[in-house]
Order: sequence, then C-alpha cells, then structure tokens
Amino acid sequence: MNTDQLQTLLQRGLDEGAYTCYAAAVGCKDEIFLRSFGGKRAILPQEAEMTEDVLFDMASLSKLIGTTMAALKLIECGKLRLDNKMSDFFDDCHGKENTTVFQLMTHTSGIKAHFPLWLRGIDPSDAEKEILREPFGYAPESNAVYTCMGYILLGRILEKIEGRPLDRIVQKYVFDPLGMKNSFYNPPSEKLCAATEKSAVTGEIICGSVHDENADFLNGVSGNAGIFCSLDDCITFAKMISNGAKGYLTDEIFKAAIHGYTPQFEENRGLGFNIVGNRYGHTGFTGTAIYVGKESGVFAILLTNRVHPTRNNGKLFPIRNEWHRQIFGE
Repeated sequence: MNTDQLQTLLQRGLDEGAYTCYAAAVGCKDEIFLRSFGGKRAILPQEAEMTEDVLFDMASLSKLIGTTMAALKLIECGKLRLDNKMSDFFDDCHGKENTTVFQLMTHTSGIKAHFPLWLRGIDPSDAEKEILREPFGYAPESNAVYTCMGYILLGRILEKIEGRPLDRIVQKYVFDPLGMKNSFYNPPSEKLCAATEKSAVTGEIICGSVHDENADFLNGVSGNAGIFCSLDDCITFAKMISNGAKGYLTDEIFKAAIHGYTPQFEENRGLGFNIVGNRYGHTGFTGTAIYVGKESGVFAILLTNRVHPTRNNGKLFPIRNEWHRQIFGE
C-alpha cells in the first residue's frame, strides 16, 4: 500500500467528477496511515468548501454503524436473540411469523429489497405493518438479497424492546460508549454537511436531511439509513472493529457478526456486515464505505457525495474498486 498513490487516486475522483468532495482514512487498529479530505461539500445552489468536520450522509452504512451495532449490544445483554421470530414482536405477521432476527441481519429473510413506503398512503408509525403485509420477494433462506425493508423492520424491533426511538437507542448503545460526538440522525442545523441530490419533490438540493426516501418518510430515523457522521467519528468506529471490538463487544459476538453465513449465494453476509473476500464492512448509496481486513486489521474509510447533484453518476465505483484493491490487494 502506497499512501501517495492513494492520495493521487482520491484527487482523480475529484478531477473525473466521481464526487465533489471526499474524506478518507486508512489505518490499522490504533494507527493512522492516511487521513485526507478535499473538494467542495456542495457545488449547488452555491459552492461551499470542504472542511474536516463536515458530516456525510452515511446512507446504508447506517445499517452497520447504528442498527447492527445496537442489535449486537442487545444480543450481548440478553434482550434480543438471533432466533427471535417476528411473532415475538408483532401481532399480525401475514405469513412472516417464523422470519427470524438472524434472517433479517443476514438478508436471507425473503423480504423484498425495496419498495416506496412514502407512496403507500400510510402513516410512518405503520411502516412495520406495511412491510409485513408485503408478499415475500423470494423463499426465505433460498438466497441472500440485500433488503432495506428488512432493516427497517429490525429497527422497529429494537424500538419495541427498548421502548424508545431508534436514534436514542443508537445514542445509548453506540455513539455514547464509543465517544462518537459528531454522529447524528437529523443533525443539528449548525452542523456542516456534504450536499447530496436535488430533490425530485422540492427541487432543492438536499443537505443535512437524509437522502434515502423511506428514511426521510420515517422522519429521518430508520433502521436502513439516516445517520450522519464526521470522518473522525468514522475513524473511531473503524478502529473499534479493527481491534476486534475489544472493550465494546464480546469476542464471541463479534466473531459471529463478521462470519460469512451465505458464501453459497452471490453476496456473502455476516450479521449486518458485508463480507467481501478477506474484508468485512459496508457501503452506502450516497458514496460511503468502511471496510476492515479480516487478517490484517487494516481499515479503509472512503466518504464521498457521489450523488451530488444527481444519483445518475457511477464514476465512483471504479475509483472505489481501485481504492480497495490498493489497500486490501483485491
């Protein structure tokens, strides 16, 4: 791994229009090899410079940083079990009575990947009922199909167990214990954020509000998306998982979380973690990614706003593939 080459690659992403800003870091356990940021956090409606404290919309990285970690902590303290069924939490499961927490966390539940709750004419408080009413997309455990809807359901389960909203659960079990002081659902208005997409509804650039439409419908607090983080908070999180979650989770639970349960399918999934070759982590639709090498402990953080000002921009993906290749050798 050559940090000069990595820095050149990050600049190439700016030059080629893969994103208008980035924040990135590479390290191993408690050591940092590279910490870098650059570009403009917004180009519309006017340009705004990137600074080190800018918050990025984590998008689906929220599943890992927030929902997964909170679920693992509840498993650790005996409030939640992987074999818990939907019938343990919901009265009317519409044929999903035997769907388990394990299936939700490994994306093997059969629940459809995505559908627009905001177009269903329901109240946000009835999201779990709508998800349970929706027919299976495939037979449970016959495939691993990444599903935002399953994680929205998992977030609602955590709320039922704790009797409080998901943002307060994640604050209690994740942000506070880890000292992540610049991580939020619905960040305060005074916080600087990287802009994302031009809203199809308002016609205005989204900045400081969650980009994901279902999470936005759910008032910015959802099991699938909604967290905003600074680079340094992502480093804090990455250091923790790079160190095997020592002092945060038991070895048994963390090893279970990063074990690949679905290698027979196209996607190999752990408990909330995506397992890619010799690394584990997650990505987010807005252009975010955190991965850690299983054997080496090396971590790589790449935060971008590749959806600014439009999601119709795939230029990030070859850049990110090369980023991971240079760091992890694959």
